[in-house]
Amino acid sequence: MRQRYYPSLFQTLSGIGVYFFCGLMAAMPATAVASGHAGHMSGDDASGLPGDFLLFPAVTGIVRFDQEPQKKLSNSDVIPELNMFYTMDYQRFRFLGEWLVSTKTHNLERFQLGLHAGDEATVWLGRFHNPIGYWNMQFHHGGFLQTTITRPGIMAFETAGGVIPNHLTGFLWEGLHELGEGGLYYTVGAGAGPQINKGLEAFNLVEPGGSHRPGVSFRLGYQPISYGIDEFGVSGAYNQIHSDELAVKNVNQFVASAYANRQIDSVRLLSEVVYLNNTLESPLGGKTHDDFLSAYGQVEWQLNPTWTLVGRVEGTFGARNDPYLAMFPKYVEDRFLGGVRFKLNHSNALKVEASRDHLRNDHFGQVMFQWSAVFP
Repeated sequence: MRQRYYPSLFQTLSGIGVYFFCGLMAAMPATAVASGHAGHMSGDDASGLPGDFLLFPAVTGIVRFDQEPQKKLSNSDVIPELNMFYTMDYQRFRFLGEWLVSTKTHNLERFQLGLHAGDEATVWLGRFHNPIGYWNMQFHHGGFLQTTITRPGIMAFETAGGVIPNHLTGFLWEGLHELGEGGLYYTVGAGAGPQINKGLEAFNLVEPGGSHRPGVSFRLGYQPISYGIDEFGVSGAYNQIHSDELAVKNVNQFVASAYANRQIDSVRLLSEVVYLNNTLESPLGGKTHDDFLSAYGQVEWQLNPTWTLVGRVEGTFGARNDPYLAMFPKYVEDRFLGGVRFKLNHSNALKVEASRDHLRNDHFGQVMFQWSAVFP
């Protein structure tokens, strides 16, 4: 897959996507957001349109304290956002689109045209979530979908200081194969990855440009007990990343991870270990090799249908003086987190989260508040 093919192909896709979303918003009646949440992702939504159209609004407040003198972040912030999600099936064809707008970013996060390739498999073309690990495929951009406000540092999105590609633009193949009393879930992706320009910058369908090299990735997970919430799996990726930094021209990156998600009565345990190996090439041709390990463990205790307590511990090992991480000052290397989620009803939730974060050159405490919802 050569770089010169990307702009012409995906400029076409982005044009279709923009017209599709504009037409969708214009045609949607005002009553569409007034009905209850359908609770599934197929069929016709309340507006009478084929498929499902969902809105995920959220407002997040952040208070930081005890920062280092050379602090890079503000002491407080308020971030409103709106995530628009649409999916539709028509005979053997599928479509999925997701647009995020906030005071920090605005992106066509996902734009996927799919074709059913059998009873349990789909082949997609477009921009999609990179199938690395459990978190990145299970939780998306809608704040209501996850128990915590923050994502683990190693799984942060590109625009939030992430160090591994969370989006690819190209081809995705995913499916589920029955295996005994459970199922084997597989995903393989290949396409244009990000470039480094003051952090990772994913390929933008609406404004294509830059130098985006290819990346490939896979995820293999086992879901036992008749496709329950439990899942155990592995994933891996290889990325070629062009850099606009003066000291680094290119990065060749290998990623490997193993994860486990386990539900025991009212307690959910989620853990993941991610290994990164990077080769940095300087403009003069010299090469520097580095690697590090990141891990997190999260515990969720659902006291009742309304209240859920959550705690998470994150750590990065071998990151001291790492030349790759030096390009990502917002990356959270270590974090201790505790929080609570209060579900107001089936479509609204309040969250409070307190944490102690360690960045490369900063340590600080942080308290976050969030209202999130899903409509209709």
